[in-house]
Amino acid sequence: MRKLPSLSTLRVFEETCRTLSLSKAAQALCITQSAASRQIKQLEEFLGKLLFVRQPGGLTLTQDAALLLPVVRQSLDMLEDGINHVQLRNPFQHLRLQVAPTFATRWLAPRLVALRQKNSQLQIALVSETRQKYCDFDCAVRFGTPWQAQQQGEWLCHEQLVLVASPLLMIDGHFPPLNSQPQLHILNGDYRLDNWPRWLEAAGKSEYLMAGGLEFSTEDQVINACVTGAGFAVLDKMMIRNELNSGLLVMLSPVELESENGYWLETAPGKENLPRVASFRDWLKTEIVQFSTLPPLQPLDKVS
Repeated sequence: MRKLPSLSTLRVFEETCRTLSLSKAAQALCITQSAASRQIKQLEEFLGKLLFVRQPGGLTLTQDAALLLPVVRQSLDMLEDGINHVQLRNPFQHLRLQVAPTFATRWLAPRLVALRQKNSQLQIALVSETRQKYCDFDCAVRFGTPWQAQQQGEWLCHEQLVLVASPLLMIDGHFPPLNSQPQLHILNGDYRLDNWPRWLEAAGKSEYLMAGGLEFSTEDQVINACVTGAGFAVLDKMMIRNELNSGLLVMLSPVELESENGYWLETAPGKENLPRVASFRDWLKTEIVQFSTLPPLQPLDKVS
């Protein structure tokens, strides 16, 4: 038998951490403040730890509460996902996708309307890849290498790396030298992707590689920063097509480098032959092929 606090107690704890107020937590959960206070006290007694300290400006979390909070949130998210899955009116048409963050935001999400038009009964859940260990899924689009795809799935496409910047950086119609502005880097875990050194080497500009720069956890964050004029970036052309078409970003060089990384498709074991999975797999591969045949964009080539 599991020795756990009650679900209602954990919900009160999560809401109190969010609001840093027992009264606001109680209001959000439609209970009295005294009931919320009693639930927190019961949880503290269960743990043998103090979870909140009352300050003049409200409550603050103790170190133990800060350690417990992400575990509780993750567990409640898992429970909510499971309940929603069971409640689906037609689970056989419910496609659960896990997708690398930038691919999901920049490429897949805008095309889901087209997928739904092919199958109006299809229900789609797009789940963050960061929760992959805790969520059931049908298909996943992962970022990685062809070797990973060979081991676990099928390869979709390589990144096509180009040098870009915002027109906001231009001075008298020209972009400043590459070493005059921050270089924006994408992190893959604790390490930078090698976009910059590989592109600079291919362009014959290795001397412009800088030790500093700005680092971001996703390519989507780098794109947003680059649009605001935060610096230069080497990005996947597939992910910035809209920004290039609209002029929010400009390609600064004709050099286009095929990255060692890219995207691959993983299908959950035992689900390979499900109609919803087969339909999505065929549609995705067709869309990527069609995208790759779009006319090339012309670089500005006004950088030193």
